[in-house]
Amino acid sequence: MLPAIGVLFFLQFFAWGWNINLVLHNVTLMNFLRDWQFVGLENFQTVLSDPRTITSLTNTAIFAFSSIALQMIIGTAISYLLYRATPVVEKIFRPIVILPWLCSVLIAAFGWQLILAKDIGLLNTIITWLGFARIDFFGGSTTAMIAIVLANTWWGTPFTILLMGSGMTSISPQLIEASKVDGASEWIFFTRVALPIILPFILINLILITVWTINMFGLILAMTGGGPLNATRVFPLHGYLAAFNQGNFSYGATVTVFSVMINLVLVYIYVRIADVELV
Repeated sequence: MLPAIGVLFFLQFFAWGWNINLVLHNVTLMNFLRDWQFVGLENFQTVLSDPRTITSLTNTAIFAFSSIALQMIIGTAISYLLYRATPVVEKIFRPIVILPWLCSVLIAAFGWQLILAKDIGLLNTIITWLGFARIDFFGGSTTAMIAIVLANTWWGTPFTILLMGSGMTSISPQLIEASKVDGASEWIFFTRVALPIILPFILINLILITVWTINMFGLILAMTGGGPLNATRVFPLHGYLAAFNQGNFSYGATVTVFSVMINLVLVYIYVRIADVELV
């Protein structure tokens, strides 16, 4: 156990040490093999003064809020329906609803590209059958954002279903019987009985899907590449493109530091608002 922990600690320490070293120096593809110039906190100023940073942060806020809200609402609703369903129905549908999460994020991206493609996409084929004009989902700023939100929601919601389903099992059967005797509706039972019990699971789920969504860039890179016109250029993708497309490794490393800071702030806010003690 200790050797494994030691290796893990070394890898984390090395990765973060290397990243901080890049942040404190001016490292580009042109000078990577030469002596690096120490610049202190200048890279932070460079990132903050870049207009594309504001654009990417705005895109990240829209993408993250939309994806997280949809995943929480849809995932919690489905997990509750499966919890209240008969055992036969649950056994049939629970494996089905988690299938998207078994796919890699790149497979999800390519699959949704095919579904939303203007000329050969399944959705546009249905739209034309209904007598409407085809929609270029990847040609407009709004529709491109909707496309990546849909794909991320489809891919990420099964995790919420699994985690919230685990929380549902902590609800005592006696509470269900008591609510039936009192004549409580499903909505009253969910909001007054079930919701307070699964609140710690909601908090954990919010923390995890928030971190994953804010750090998401592979799906967006594969679907839109950040376009059109930077309309889907989220913050992690902004750092990736700066580092590996433009060769500015220090800029990309600085973006990762900002991303970690944003995640830590959001996790702190979640814990303070929920006021739940995680056990």
